[in-house]
Amino acid sequence: MAETKQKNWFRRHWVLTIILGIIVLGIIGGMFGNDTSNTETQTSSGNGGIKATPEQVKTYSIGDSIQAGDFTWEITKSSTAKTIGSNPYLKTEASGIYIILDVEVENTGKSAKYLMDSYLKLVDDQGREFSPDTSAAFYLDSNQVLMFEQVNPGIVKKGKIVFDVPENLNVANVRISSNLVSSSFYNVKLII
Repeated sequence: MAETKQKNWFRRHWVLTIILGIIVLGIIGGMFGNDTSNTETQTSSGNGGIKATPEQVKTYSIGDSIQAGDFTWEITKSSTAKTIGSNPYLKTEASGIYIILDVEVENTGKSAKYLMDSYLKLVDDQGREFSPDTSAAFYLDSNQVLMFEQVNPGIVKKGKIVFDVPENLNVANVRISSNLVSSSFYNVKLII
């Protein structure tokens, strides 16, 4: 009997249910910011590959400034390492090899924004996508870790982002997203 009352409530209040659903989705979307930048490329998660829009896909190089949403990114250097950590008791070893990106990021927006290492992915020549290894980054010096933190407008953050990838990885693109819910991203060519 209680189940029937519950179904009747949703039928009587279907407009309220839809309005509440829209409000919740709006709040979630607002938490991750708005992307007002031009779209360079679009992702297609259906087949696991990357599809370009009809526009020409622009590929950047190390040292180029890339405006992605409210952040300007610059990858200044890349290096590799088998282990991270100078203390023999506080170090970690890669399952494959670590690729370490030195980056500078500036909040060019008008309000504080959250900066996350998950805005960056590595995509190899086989279309495989690699996420940052945040736990390995903890073994870097604390002032070098670049991950989840709030950045005020005009502030530049410098740090390192670590990826654990197979040792035989030769060529990859660094894909920079403008925010977590956006499908726009920018490629930086990386030769390892």
